[in-house]
Amino acid sequence: MLLAVVAHGSFAGAASALSFTPSAVSQQMRMLERDAGVQLFERSQRGVRLTAGGQALARRAETMRRELIDARAELDALAEAGAAQLMFGSFPTATAAFAARAIASYRRRHPSFALEVTDGEPYESVAGLRSRALDLAIVFELDSWPATRDYDGNEVVEADEVVLEPLFDDPFSLILPGDHPLAAEAGEVQLKQLTSERIIGSPLGCAPWGMDLEHVCEAAGVQLEFAAHYRSADFQAQQALVAAGLGVSLLPRLAQTALRDDVVVRPLMDAPVRRISLAWPAGAYRTPAAGAMADEVRAMVADARLAA
Repeated sequence: MLLAVVAHGSFAGAASALSFTPSAVSQQMRMLERDAGVQLFERSQRGVRLTAGGQALARRAETMRRELIDARAELDALAEAGAAQLMFGSFPTATAAFAARAIASYRRRHPSFALEVTDGEPYESVAGLRSRALDLAIVFELDSWPATRDYDGNEVVEADEVVLEPLFDDPFSLILPGDHPLAAEAGEVQLKQLTSERIIGSPLGCAPWGMDLEHVCEAAGVQLEFAAHYRSADFQAQQALVAAGLGVSLLPRLAQTALRDDVVVRPLMDAPVRRISLAWPAGAYRTPAAGAMADEVRAMVADARLAA
């Protein structure tokens, strides 16, 4: 009940989520405060806010909740429960390039296992792993941008709460309008050739890859112009902006399976690289279902020669 109050910001919200009355939740939380011996909430007409004591207890409560989920998963596996369940996360370009085939193979090999798949950004997947809403996920990160950080620069999960198993590197390339002067040239584009270009990306200076690009530019003594007024993390949208002549952008290899006819991809010297990994919740029991899906993903990566 305490965690529900934290999640919804009020006794009324927690009551609705748990099918209790607001007065019942309020009474239970007063009893919890009496047992704890400290004030847990600051109450106002707009809801409740945790005190320092409430924050400390909520952290412990979340840890205990995750431990109970892990214990149930391990006991179910030891009892060889008839219907194993897997909550699997991925991100769109990985799903399109190889994960969809891994999912299909998993379903053929394990028809009795229940499976739910969720596509999202890496920070959303690692948050799901932390809360045990996911058992396993495919994520990416960059040298300057870990999977645990959202696109506003906030750390949503502590680094030690997830375990990453590297799969392969996914390098970025430069995308240009089809009629751009650099589109017809051979060889790698050098960073200094982009000094007169506007770089289109996502928030925070093209996060997450923008910081890596800025760092290699600084090392090379090159200053680029980032078109900060175009905010999109969607590669199809970025391609459309490039095709319309609003600037140039970067595109990872996995996203190049859905390339527009009116843009051109060119290799870029010292371009950022996405590190693709399997992500597990730290300390959690790894169920046979999760292990089977991990095997399928590894096999599809090897089959597609992505790790080469």
